[in-house]
Amino acid sequence: MESQKQSISSIHDPEYHRIVDALIYLREKAKLSQKAIAHEIGLTQPDVSKIERRERRIDILEALRWLRATDADPVEFFAQFINLEY
Repeated sequence: MESQKQSISSIHDPEYHRIVDALIYLREKAKLSQKAIAHEIGLTQPDVSKIERRERRIDILEALRWLRATDADPVEFFAQFINLEY
């Protein structure tokens, strides 16, 4: 039950919102529709819509596929979210 509570709350985390916002930006910059990105990463358009509205979490493999579909460098993408000042 505790892990489920963590999962639900993380979708509302501001850091998660920044990641989703960045993914949306990359999709739009690549001029891909939700349907097109969904096809590229093996999801449905409603799944992509739910991710973008923060109603469904995106898992790491889906995120990697999203980045590849938009020609983004996964290392550069995730590096921007890592706080190197532990």
